[in-house]
Amino acid sequence: MSLGLKRDDCLEITGLTKNQFYYVEKGTKPGRRPSNVTLWRDPSTLIKYEVDNVDVVQKIVDIKLNPDLANWYRLITLTLQILGYYINHKKVYRLMFEYLLLEQARKRTGREFVKYRRVAPHKPLEVIEMDIKYVWVYGKRKYAYILTVLDTFTRYVLHWDVGYTMKSDQVKAVWEYVITTYLQPAGIL
Repeated sequence: MSLGLKRDDCLEITGLTKNQFYYVEKGTKPGRRPSNVTLWRDPSTLIKYEVDNVDVVQKIVDIKLNPDLANWYRLITLTLQILGYYINHKKVYRLMFEYLLLEQARKRTGREFVKYRRVAPHKPLEVIEMDIKYVWVYGKRKYAYILTVLDTFTRYVLHWDVGYTMKSDQVKAVWEYVITTYLQPAGIL
């Protein structure tokens, strides 16, 4: 622009927008500044006072030291609110973060999957599996459940049952049938 080019031509060459060209950074974060006081209502007189945040942090430390009270910031927030403080969880988190009072995040354990998926029975009726599947029945516009009990050695279906519901009584009846028809005659209980 100092050489005589128009502003729009210079911005097109550099790839900047007008907003980027005229933006002047203020050097501060946007939004309200954090307050140094917290509103507290005295439970006996019901008069509201402004309490310094250092006193609130001391109260948080007292709550954390008590083994009967909660230790996580959201539960500490509820405890403070019960004690009469007008404070939300975001402010409690900020104060605990500034004073290094936050607990370590809990390690989430992953789901435990089946480690050995191969079932290798050595004889019939050694391992019996049950499975419930459901299929959509277009004519009735609802699901039907299919319960199948099979022998994993022979892959023979010992019994199956179909119904629009699959209650525990139906499952018990199927297993009673399998026990009386296959396991008792084979001497396997």
